[in-house]
Amino acid sequence: MVHAEDEAGPLLRFTGRIDREAVRRFRVLVTPADWPDRADLSGVTAVDAAGLQLLVHLSRKTQRRGARLRLLAVPAELEPALARAGLSRLLTQDGVPRSGAAADPDRTAPG
Repeated sequence: MVHAEDEAGPLLRFTGRIDREAVRRFRVLVTPADWPDRADLSGVTAVDAAGLQLLVHLSRKTQRRGARLRLLAVPAELEPALARAGLSRLLTQDGVPRSGAAADPDRTAPG
């Protein structure tokens, strides 16, 4: 994981596995005040339960600041795990929420 910046501003860029060890390193190296509201997952090869918990935590911290975490360039093979964790609403395509991403598969529709 590294801090990076693109034309839209700061972001976290994750690579390899987001597992318990990666989460431990993240918590040591990155203070919560430095967490941007975007995370590029294009280089991620796998994510375990600890990695999913980190993404949920990042999302909640971002919401408390009045923003919304956006997950960028998510590899297709990670999308099912993100959906099971209720994170599909964070998926974006070119920085814009995906049309079907707002629906959380774990929530029932109002009505």
